[in-house]
Amino acid sequence: MILYRGCLKSCNYNCSYCPFSKHGMSVKELEKDKKQWFAFIESLQKQAEKTDIRAMMVTPYGEALIHPWYWEGLAKISGLSWIEAVGAQTNLGFPISKSFDIFEKCGGKHKKLCLWATFHPEMTTAREFAYKCRKIAAKGVKISAGAVGEPKNLKLLRQLRWELPKEIYFWINKMEGMKRSYTDDEIQAFLDMDPYFYRELQPHPSDAEECTGRLFIEGDGRLRLCNISPAFQTETKSNGRLCSRKRCSCYLAYGGRKNLVNQMLFGPWPLFRIPRRPKAVFLDIVGTLYPNRKEHAGCYTREISQEIQDALSVLAVKEKTLLFFATTLPYEDARKRCRPIWHLFSGGIFAGGAHILVYGISMNSMINMIDMIDMHSVQKEYIYDMDEVVVKKLEPLQRMFHFRMLVYRKRRRCYKITLFRAHGKSWNGEEAEAIMAYLPQSLRNQVRYFIEESCMQVLSVEADKANGMQMICEWLHIPVSDIFAAGDSREDLKMMQFIKES
Repeated sequence: MILYRGCLKSCNYNCSYCPFSKHGMSVKELEKDKKQWFAFIESLQKQAEKTDIRAMMVTPYGEALIHPWYWEGLAKISGLSWIEAVGAQTNLGFPISKSFDIFEKCGGKHKKLCLWATFHPEMTTAREFAYKCRKIAAKGVKISAGAVGEPKNLKLLRQLRWELPKEIYFWINKMEGMKRSYTDDEIQAFLDMDPYFYRELQPHPSDAEECTGRLFIEGDGRLRLCNISPAFQTETKSNGRLCSRKRCSCYLAYGGRKNLVNQMLFGPWPLFRIPRRPKAVFLDIVGTLYPNRKEHAGCYTREISQEIQDALSVLAVKEKTLLFFATTLPYEDARKRCRPIWHLFSGGIFAGGAHILVYGISMNSMINMIDMIDMHSVQKEYIYDMDEVVVKKLEPLQRMFHFRMLVYRKRRRCYKITLFRAHGKSWNGEEAEAIMAYLPQSLRNQVRYFIEESCMQVLSVEADKANGMQMICEWLHIPVSDIFAAGDSREDLKMMQFIKES
């Protein structure tokens, strides 16, 4: 994703707290901004596809969308087939009909346009601002709206939240320079309006490794990782120069990081600040919910970050999103490892897809679903089992191939076999194929295997995460277009590809 900021430093509003309202720009200066913008657009049109750029957002000093050339440029970029989203930060102070006429005449695609709209209480009313948001949303444009969390404006901001359609996300930015902390009551009041306001209050230590999916470009060509990081030369970025900031101090900084929380809450282009709001979320455990890395005497860390726990809590409790595990772990192992968040989940895909389970879904959690489901489908379970002959054929091989065999059963039905090697000795493909060769072809056609370091997992050929996810969606009448899944292994690829292709 590319963020663009030209030399524009003026605004049609004159808010008392903003420096750009006090800076007027001459005709010559505006022409310079226009020239820089069109040079950027021309470059993006030529290079976006081969450089894998898929989204672009204007983050100006001041207000860009009162100038027709920005609408023309956004339209041109939105017309590129490989571009998925374009947009801008704006105060909505532009003439809507006239601006969209320009956008449409230049080939703009409404469905690709995303606007981040900021409410300025000194310059407009809540009713007028909400009316503009509704009018823009009616055109098929994605829009989020919000304001600075000034405690003295609480009553006005509550009114604005009430005036806005429920489906438009209303965000609150932490107020800087307040010279005091928010009170508990103020925090709760802002959380009632913006369930993600807690992220504004959390520290976000900088981590340049999470910033690989975005680039900030100035009108004069200078490059940055984000809006607050120092400028760098192209060659220094390729050499892995790290950000010198200690923390990501605003949403444009922490919201654009390439991590699970941003992707899960706000989709592939989280900087537009438009929530994904999936009906169901499927998450791998090891490597996704908590890191797959060894710490302290070679043991794997089992801590799920507070950031992930908070995000899952908001999804499950506030957004009424159904959460499901999608893991190669058996049910009991998954439960032990995920105790802090287990109560938020409604089942999942366990043992690599061999055990599918949905439980504990109340009718209240189904309010946001397109189709209401009956209570008979609330508790569901399916096992992809294997012929017991597979167990008998593999048991004699333990000493020959140096493994210990663990057999997982449910109601006396074998659904997973783990060939475990101690002392961290990993399996390789040749050894795995040699073991499979001991099975008669009729059995070999009925099972599959995958390797997880020192564990070789054997299960039914039909058992995988994609099939499990599809089964749960069919049980609960959830369209695949309304789900999100995340994982970091080869076992997750088919699941995520299934969503992409649906």
